[in-house]
Amino acid sequence: MREKKTIKIDLYDDLKIFDDSEQREIDPEKKSHLISELNNFNEWLIQGGVTKERFDIESIIIEPFSDEDWTMKVVTDDKNKQIVSFNPNIIRLCNFEYWEMVILHEYFHLVVQKVPNKEDALKIKDTFGSDFMSLIDIEADFYVALYLKEKNKITAEEYWRLCYNGGSVFSDKWIRTKKFERFLGSLLSINKMFLSTSPTFDLYLPTISPIYTEESIMILVIKREHIAFEEIFAEFDDFKKLKNIYKNSKNVSFEEYFETLNSFTKKALNI
Repeated sequence: MREKKTIKIDLYDDLKIFDDSEQREIDPEKKSHLISELNNFNEWLIQGGVTKERFDIESIIIEPFSDEDWTMKVVTDDKNKQIVSFNPNIIRLCNFEYWEMVILHEYFHLVVQKVPNKEDALKIKDTFGSDFMSLIDIEADFYVALYLKEKNKITAEEYWRLCYNGGSVFSDKWIRTKKFERFLGSLLSINKMFLSTSPTFDLYLPTISPIYTEESIMILVIKREHIAFEEIFAEFDDFKKLKNIYKNSKNVSFEEYFETLNSFTKKALNI
């Protein structure tokens, strides 16, 4: 495995209480690193034909605007120019590399999918349903993982270690069905991409309701060429293991976490 570069970060002692009027950005060196990564991501998306949009990186602000896990906020100034703010608040719960991956995900929402704010996500859910919003998140997860694989040369193990290290950031006290299905969709889409010997852009949107009676999962597969419905095999015991690491990732070792994800994917997709 290639040597990983670790970026030490010390943003704020406490981000729980702050004044929105106070401008507090992160250390210039750390901001420069993130801005460079966003610019590289944007260029990669353009070169791959995913978008033609190039966001003005000078219009990016990195400062806390909420003490919740609200990561991106976009406003339009009096000159009709979009200003985007990325909130570093969640970095208290994870490392810099995971936070950076979350920002890349949000940037994909902004530049490619045109879903910059929470209100936009709510409009999509109200108009098209929560499954469609899950698919939007799965696509963003997929393209971030593909970028990290192609440009930063990370492996599947390194990718899932990032997710493992940030697993508590967006966790809930109980398993929310739609959120768990989104996790499954990203897992299958991303692992298919990492495990395939040829390029694949398959996105998987699952529903878990048949698992309790038929030990299978219904999947909507969005391919570049067409859309298809498929049914994948999933033993209930494997499904229970997956639910356990989803809800309690810190209670298992990374090795067990990674093995569970890989085992489930290979059985489900017959890889």
